[in-house]
Amino acid sequence: MESRKTRKRRLKRAQNSKFKIRVRYKYHYYRWINTPDYGSFKEIYEKYKDKGYTYWCADLPPEYSSQDGTWTGYRLDGDKTHTASTLKRYGRHKAWVDPVYKFEGKPVILVYNAGTSSAWNGCETKLELRLLDSLL
Repeated sequence: MESRKTRKRRLKRAQNSKFKIRVRYKYHYYRWINTPDYGSFKEIYEKYKDKGYTYWCADLPPEYSSQDGTWTGYRLDGDKTHTASTLKRYGRHKAWVDPVYKFEGKPVILVYNAGTSSAWNGCETKLELRLLDSLL
């Protein structure tokens, strides 16, 4: 026979219907969070694409600067081409509905490890262009 405490805990968990997952923010802050949903970026995008969510990299989440009134971060959705390329590149990465971050009042979906390789590729491209310019 299970204890009353165990039954109560199981009942409480069933009512919340949330998942407890371990996530990483800003490259080195790890945290356990309760989230209503998580999965791969491709699965979550198909499920929530028309529901008003915005998609961001968890390492560079949306942050508002009150000094100049701008948002900073690496956004994964936008025009059709950018969204398709980010889905192709990061489609298998872990994504979750984040309870903390908001972008202009809209809920945010964060994607694990989605901004690091793109920043490196950008530097690589600039370096290649400089080498081509120096050769010509």
